[in-house]
Amino acid sequence: MVGSDVIIRGIITRLEPGTGFYVEEPGSDASPTTSNAIFVEDPVLSHAASLGQMIMISGQVAELGQARDTLTALTEISSHQLCDANIDLPQTHMELPLNSRPREAMESMRITLDQNLTVSDVYKLHRGEVTLSAGGVLAVPTEHHPPGPLSASAARKNRQLSVRIVLPGSSRPLLRTGSMVDQATGIMGNNGKGQVFLLEQPLNSDRPQSAKLRPPENNNIRLVSFNLLNFFNGDGRGGGFPTERGAKTYNDFLAQANRIRSAIAIMKPHLLAVQELENDGFGPLSAARTLVKLLNESGQGSWSAIEPTSARIGKDVITVGLFYRSDILQPAGPAHILDGAPFRKISRQPLAQLFQDHSTGQRFLVAVNHFKSKGSCPKTGKNSDQRDGQGCWNPARVAAAKAVTGWVNGLAVKSGTDRILILGDMNAWRNEDPVRTFRNQGFTELVEQIAGLPQHSYVYQGETGTLDYAFASDALLPSVSHVEIWHINSDWPPRMELPDPWLRSSDHDPVVVDLDFSQLDTSD
Repeated sequence: MVGSDVIIRGIITRLEPGTGFYVEEPGSDASPTTSNAIFVEDPVLSHAASLGQMIMISGQVAELGQARDTLTALTEISSHQLCDANIDLPQTHMELPLNSRPREAMESMRITLDQNLTVSDVYKLHRGEVTLSAGGVLAVPTEHHPPGPLSASAARKNRQLSVRIVLPGSSRPLLRTGSMVDQATGIMGNNGKGQVFLLEQPLNSDRPQSAKLRPPENNNIRLVSFNLLNFFNGDGRGGGFPTERGAKTYNDFLAQANRIRSAIAIMKPHLLAVQELENDGFGPLSAARTLVKLLNESGQGSWSAIEPTSARIGKDVITVGLFYRSDILQPAGPAHILDGAPFRKISRQPLAQLFQDHSTGQRFLVAVNHFKSKGSCPKTGKNSDQRDGQGCWNPARVAAAKAVTGWVNGLAVKSGTDRILILGDMNAWRNEDPVRTFRNQGFTELVEQIAGLPQHSYVYQGETGTLDYAFASDALLPSVSHVEIWHINSDWPPRMELPDPWLRSSDHDPVVVDLDFSQLDTSD
C-alpha cells in the first residue's frame, strides 16, 4: 500500500516531539498477522497532539528507514480531526519468545511483556538502550554448542528470546548484565535501523552489586590474565593524545589507569599476563614501564617486567606482556617469543617465561597470548566467515593454537619442567575449534575444570561467552588451588558512574589462577 492515500482513526499512544506519534486502533481486527497501529510522521502535529486522544487522519502510506526492517507510517498528512480525548490507552499482553512474524504483526502497537525478564546487554546504556531477554542471560551459541546446525538453532532461539529496549527520556538506571526486571510496557517501534521496544516507564530493578574476590591464600601464587583494553600512555610525558588505539585524552588515560590500579589492588596478583598493551618497547617512557609504575602504586610488592631481547614484541600496535613481583618470583633463563606465519599480521606474537618461586624453589612455564579477533573479515578464502558460528579468521586461530602448544611443550622440555600454564585472550568461544585444539593437545581449561560452567568473560551484542582462558598441563593441575573469572567488566556498562572504582577497567573480565606449591618436594 506504499504511496496509497488512506484515512485512519485511532488513539495516540506515544509522542515523538518534532517527528510524529504512534496511533493504535482500539480492539483487534480480523487478522492477527497484521498490526492495529501505525506511526504518523508530522512534526507540527507531534507538538499539538496528546496521549489518549482519538484522532482521524488522512495521509499517504510510506515505509521509513533505510534498513530491511522498515517502519510502516502515514506521511504527507492532508487533514486531521480530533474525535475524543482522555481515552484509556490500548494494551496487548505478550510474552517472549517471539519470532519475526508476530513481531512485525505488533509493529507500532502498545505491548506489555508480562514475564520476568533479564538484562542481557548494557553496552549502550549510556545512550538509553539495553537488551532484555526471557529465560535468563543468553549465551553465545558456540559457547555451549559445537559450530554448525546446533549453534545456528541456538542463535535463532536467542533472537526470539530477546528484545532491544529504548529507555524513556533521560532515564539511565544503573543496570548490569543479569539484572532482573519483572515487566515492560511500551511501543513496538523502530529506530530507522530495526525494531526496538520504546519503553514507557523506567525499568524497575534492584541496584546491582559488584562481585567479590577473595585474596590469595598464604603460600599461594596468584596469576592473573587481563586484557587491558588498549593501554596506551601517549608519549609517556602526559602528551601524545589521542593515541592510536587507546585513550583520547590524558585525563581519559589517568581514569583508565586508576581503574586498572584499583582492580590490581583487589586481585593482589604475583604475576600479571596482559593483552592490548601498547607495543612501544620497554624504555623509560613506554607503556610497559608506566604499567610497572602503576603496579608498584597498587601497594603489592615490587614489580618488574619480562623484557625479551628484541625492542618490541612483533609489529602490531598492541602486544602481550608479563609482569611479576620480584619479591615472590624470579625469571629462570631468558624470555621467549614465538614468531611464524600465524603471528605475522594476524595473531599477536606470544611471550613465554620460565619462573621460579622464591619460597619453594618450584619452577613453572607461563605463556601469554592474544589471538586474532573476529573482525576485519576477508570476503573470500579459508579465513572468511564460513557461517558455522565461529566467525572469520577461525583457521588462523586454530593454526595459532597448534603452534603455541607445540612451542611451549618444546620450551618445557628444554627448561626441565612439565608445569605449563597458557593464558590469554583467544578470541574464540568455548566450543570453537581453537579452544578444542588446546584440549586435544593435552591441556586442561582450568575455569571449566575447577570453577565449573557456565562461565563468561565477555558480552557481545546481548550474548555472554568466554574469550579469556587458562590452560594447564597435567603436571601443573595438582598445584592449582583456585580459579575464577572475576566479573568486574563485561557485565557493567561503559561511560556510567559505577559503585566501585575498579569496575569497567576493561571490556574483558580477568582470569584468576592460584597455585600452591607448598606441599610439593622442592626438588624439580
